[in-house]
Amino acid sequence: MPFEIEKIKKKAFEYEPKPVSAEDTVIIRTNQGNMKLILYPEIAPKHCYNFKKLANSGFYDGTTFHRIIPSFMIQGGDILSRDSKDSNDGQGGPGWTVDAEFSKKKHEKGVLSMARSSDPNSAGSQFFICHSSSPHLDGKYTVFGKVVQNINLIDKIANIPTIYSETRKMCYNRIPEGSNEESWVELIDPKTRKKIYSKVPEEISKDSFRFEINSKLRNNQPAFAIRILSIRVN
Repeated sequence: MPFEIEKIKKKAFEYEPKPVSAEDTVIIRTNQGNMKLILYPEIAPKHCYNFKKLANSGFYDGTTFHRIIPSFMIQGGDILSRDSKDSNDGQGGPGWTVDAEFSKKKHEKGVLSMARSSDPNSAGSQFFICHSSSPHLDGKYTVFGKVVQNINLIDKIANIPTIYSETRKMCYNRIPEGSNEESWVELIDPKTRKKIYSKVPEEISKDSFRFEINSKLRNNQPAFAIRILSIRVN
């Protein structure tokens, strides 16, 4: 698989698409349905060209929406999400970066924007689509398109169970009356910052269980793969 990923990255690097046109449309096909988007080459020409280069070279085919936060966004575009390891999802890129093209475009529902690290000029291949208005991102992340057809697919994907949501079902707001408190661990819900409790299975130590549950509570990956079958810009 590492060799295959390097081949895909090399192909993307060498691929030269036609210049991006204002008439170009994007079709994202997933195992949950398809959606149509438009690009904003007039405000983010480098990002639009980079996205078209990656999409039409096949770079995104077989990747996933690896990060889902309801009422915020769904994120995809990581080449490493093609492999069998969930632990490295969110860490991959094409091998190059694109300088920021911040604008006055708002991060509203359906907006296509580029993910990055703390470095404003670190965008590579990972992108996100807003599930709701996120004004705290405005002017700090590069908006380069928006969904124009089947926007309800964002709702469907955003509401798919995540590792966090499934783990949260195992936790209680308080230890049930009559239970042995020594059989429970106290945790902090990372989303609400409130105390929660989970019962320790007999076959595992308290410390190991606490570490495992804490890791899952901080995991926004979907409980099953939301596969991107293809992305094409034409």
